[in-house]
Amino acid sequence: MLAGLSERFKDFAETECKGSSALYESLAVRISEDDDLLKLCMNAQEDQPTPNLLLGAVHYLLLNGAAHDLRDYYPSIVDEPKRDDRLFQVFKEFCLEYHQEIKALLQHKLVQTNEVRRCAYLFPVFSYIYQQTGKPLSLIEIGTSAGLQLLFDQYGYSYGSAYIYQL
Repeated sequence: MLAGLSERFKDFAETECKGSSALYESLAVRISEDDDLLKLCMNAQEDQPTPNLLLGAVHYLLLNGAAHDLRDYYPSIVDEPKRDDRLFQVFKEFCLEYHQEIKALLQHKLVQTNEVRRCAYLFPVFSYIYQQTGKPLSLIEIGTSAGLQLLFDQYGYSYGSAYIYQL
């Protein structure tokens, strides 16, 4: 089981982070080699992208005020982030110190990487606006989904009912 998780982190580092996030690439490679952190990741729901979920949980805790030296490595938190060989050691210390909080997030939170699900809010909102105005809408996407949210009207949606909504 740990071997599979290790491969997921290695793959994440290579395919998702390389050339995009040196911070996450470095962390993912080292996490893939660390049994303690891989065991912590065993708390994630099976169908979740575990590397995204762990790194997101840590970032979430930091953004919400967790007091730790790891904050100094995140460009979203400090103006001049540290870049040294202590990154992984500090990251692991954080994970061990905030083990319970990370475990709870891994067990109960979901990572949204699917464009169809991200678009699920667009359909009812745009339908409502059209009902109120009777005028066509235009959508300009400024984001990372490569234009896939522009296809919101091509997807089918079910909001907990048996009925599937499609335009």
